[in-house]
Order: sequence, then C-alpha cells, then structure tokens
Amino acid sequence: SQSVKGFEFDATIQPDPSLVFTFAATYLDPKFDSFPGSVLGDLSGKRVGGVPTWNLRTSATHTLEIGGNGTRLVTRVDYSHESNVNINNGLPTYNLLLGNPRIFEREVNLVNASTTLALNSNVEIGLFARNLLNDRYILTNFDGVAQAGTVTGYPSPPRTWGGVVRYKF
Repeated sequence: SQSVKGFEFDATIQPDPSLVFTFAATYLDPKFDSFPGSVLGDLSGKRVGGVPTWNLRTSATHTLEIGGNGTRLVTRVDYSHESNVNINNGLPTYNLLLGNPRIFEREVNLVNASTTLALNSNVEIGLFARNLLNDRYILTNFDGVAQAGTVTGYPSPPRTWGGVVRYKF
C-alpha cells in the first residue's frame, strides 16, 4: 500500500482582456506504507520513485486583434518544471543483484511557444516549438533485456518545431 500527502495551487490572472497569465504548483510526498515483497526488497516507508516533489507550471497568452474584423494573432509561452526525482526505486538486476548503488534521476525544465494567426474565415495558421531549450532527460529506465548489468532507458523528445493549418467548422 502507499499514500501521498501534498497540495495544489492554481491561479489565473487576466490584467487585460488580451493578456492571460497562469500559474500552478503541486507538492507531493508519496511513500510506500507497506511493500515488503517488492523485487527490490522491502520498500516500506520509502519514497515512491518517479513522482517529483514539486511540479510547477506557468504560461502567458497574448491575443492581438488585427483590423477589427475578427482576425487575431495569439501568442503563447509556457514553462513547466519537475523537481529532481529518482526515476524509479531501483532496478532488480542492475541495483539488487549486481549491488550497484546508483539510482538514476531526472529533472525536467520545458519551455514551449506558439503563435497562431486566426483569420475571421475560420482558418488558423500557426507555428510552434516544443522543448524550445532542448532539455534532455530520461523518461524511464529499466534493466537491459539481453545483457545482464546493462540499463536501458527512453530519452525525452528533442526540440520540435512545427506548423499547423486548421479550419474550424
């Protein structure tokens, strides 16, 4: 069994009809109340891996009316942060059987941005960038399958640029 204590805070501020700021924060303290039979041994009383203590998100969105006919330019920038966390509680082969003490960690800092021209004809043309600063981290990892003592993991998506054309009907 496991439990979690924490809190959330969420705010939106709109100082002007064309400008919106958001902020959200989550604090979590998860632990295994009782887990004596895990493949890593007794994890009772230990923190659950993969759950960051802090998760922070903020954004700014600006909408610029163009020409007075319903055409808008919408620009958005957002940032998200996940505090440094052990990716998991350990790996059965790499940590337990081989005695390696290293637990892999990750911290996430992502910046995304987009701008969209929304025409009054229901056509939208936009550009976006995800992971704008090319933050690199491991999403998850696990014992290697074919070779004892190896570790395999999945990396975060790299910086991505793109465009979009939409028609709303």
